[in-house]
Amino acid sequence: MDDEQWDLRVPAGQLAGLGGAVDAAERLGARRELLASPQNAARAHLLRECPELFGIVGRVVLGVDERLWRAEPDWGGCSVELSGIECIDGFQTLGLLARGAGELSVEHLDRAVLDVRIVSGAARALARVAHDEAHRHHNPTAAQDLLLRQPVMRRLVGQFERDGIPFRLRRGERRGPSREGYGVDEATTALAFFLAGGEPALAFQTLTPEGREEIWRDPSGPKFRALFGPHTEATGVRIAITFRRAVLRELEGLFGERSANHWHLLADAPDLVVWAVARELPLGALHRDPADPSAPEWDRILDQRVPVLTRLTAERLVAAYRGLRARVYRRDEVEKLEWWVRILGGTAS
Repeated sequence: MDDEQWDLRVPAGQLAGLGGAVDAAERLGARRELLASPQNAARAHLLRECPELFGIVGRVVLGVDERLWRAEPDWGGCSVELSGIECIDGFQTLGLLARGAGELSVEHLDRAVLDVRIVSGAARALARVAHDEAHRHHNPTAAQDLLLRQPVMRRLVGQFERDGIPFRLRRGERRGPSREGYGVDEATTALAFFLAGGEPALAFQTLTPEGREEIWRDPSGPKFRALFGPHTEATGVRIAITFRRAVLRELEGLFGERSANHWHLLADAPDLVVWAVARELPLGALHRDPADPSAPEWDRILDQRVPVLTRLTAERLVAAYRGLRARVYRRDEVEKLEWWVRILGGTAS
């Protein structure tokens, strides 16, 4: 790059010795010893099972006092001898390589080729400051960021796109012209509430970003597949979102008419009503092709049944809650799943 910075691609076997000594972290001036972390355990497994992937992500940064380059005409490359080595970043990688060297052959280790940056002089001090502060500037990966790798998600994006509707999987600020569409966060919540045979616990979980992330984190798990499985179609996603929005709008108007005492339930736990209304709908046909003669007339249900059903359901739930908590309304409890279950149970005939 310049006289003070060099980038190399180095077979891992040539680096394993750097982190092998008992006092390697101290001798190399590393910030940490080798950590017994889940991340390191996962990388150690990767080194054993698929070394080619081990070196693709991340870089080892070494500060040096002196370096000596030597041409190697026998194999058309060069070698470098370093002195006064400091590990500015990447000691966890070096430690894992040193540990792996005890059980893996050099040939196996060399299948992992690492990016190594060597810095000296003023560039060394700058690199040290930059890497010491790097954690402040890092945007951690979230489970949502990996949804675009899921075949079912890509299929849904394609289905929506054919209708000219964006289905957004990515986090972050959207740039360019704004187009009305749907986001995967709202879709996850709506599908959980309109899931045939679903349980309140799954729906309740999707009301928070943390709950949705937990579901997205395990795309092979039963919760994710219940919502986004082979059966899931863009039609069903759109219906679930549209109906949830309609119920919530209806509740806003109803709360404007009746806001005293236990009617605050509508403002503090509106999705409880959404859940109960959804139980009255033909959810088993949610993802059915609209061209199928057996498909429900969702537009008619939305326009004619949902407004009346929302009001009747809201009245029923408020009455059930009043029966459980006759004198005092407590907002904190109706925002808990335990009370959702109790209120829903109180409406059973």
